[in-house]
Amino acid sequence: MEFCEYCGNLLNEDGRCPWDDCPHNAIIDAMSEAKAADEKKDKSDKSEDKT
Repeated sequence: MEFCEYCGNLLNEDGRCPWDDCPHNAIIDAMSEAKAADEKKDKSDKSEDKT
């Protein structure tokens, strides 16, 4: 069992807080977007190296 460090709610199985407006969920979303952007950038960098 893990608890949200911001509001104390029990986290869902996917690691998100059940309270939709919790900063914990906003941070998870921002980290996911940043990771996706990094992966996209890495792929484009690798394709540029091949040319």
